[in-house]
Amino acid sequence: MELGKRINEIRKDHGLTQEGLAEICSVTRQTISNWENGKSYPDLEILVLISDTFDVSLDALLKGDRKMVSEITKEQKHGKNFAGKLIISIVLTIAIVIGAYSILYTHETFVPYEESGVTVSDNGAMYTDRNYSCYYGSFYVTETVEEEKCCVEFVYLTRSIYSQYFEKKPGSRITIANYSEPPGQINDNGKVYNEIITEVYYLPEKYVVEQGLLKGKHAQLIPANTSEEEAQSIIQQIKEDSVLLWKRDRSI
Repeated sequence: MELGKRINEIRKDHGLTQEGLAEICSVTRQTISNWENGKSYPDLEILVLISDTFDVSLDALLKGDRKMVSEITKEQKHGKNFAGKLIISIVLTIAIVIGAYSILYTHETFVPYEESGVTVSDNGAMYTDRNYSCYYGSFYVTETVEEEKCCVEFVYLTRSIYSQYFEKKPGSRITIANYSEPPGQINDNGKVYNEIITEVYYLPEKYVVEQGLLKGKHAQLIPANTSEEEAQSIIQQIKEDSVLLWKRDRSI
């Protein structure tokens, strides 16, 4: 027996009008009429509702209606395919967003001194009028004078695509460091020294690239366990290769 005729039979057996069955199934009377005349089919959820409400097995409802069984099978496959495609689309969208963020914000390139716009005032305030992503600095002690540890600092700037093209602030000047601030302190074998930055240099690209410093690491230009004599020799070579930005006037 076709499903439409079976629904018609169940409805009449229970003394229901099409409006009455429509109310139970939360559909219109016309929908019930279409089911009974074979013009459309109820979905699987409605079939389960009819089965539970009128104590009729799904097997008894669908038995003999090959066309209806075929339609339900197609709908189930379509639903699975749609769900699968939806999940793939969501995953791809997330991947694209993460990739775009990584390219725009986290992919940094070295800014050469000539393009950095960096200047240092006489009092030790460092400025730039260009866009940059990050400022990196690494300092090393060059000599000890009484209660002061004199240090040299090597700096460089990086930029991302976003900072280069989307954060332009024409005419603006940004403070990136201030060497006139009160000195820090270093504890050396129990004795406390004032940490004084006496020279600031802008690193050339070769040091940044060789040390892999564009991968989020701070400049570690002197290998661990290097002797004091070797360290000072390395520092002197880096100073010769770098651009002097500022030197403290020790006579003041």
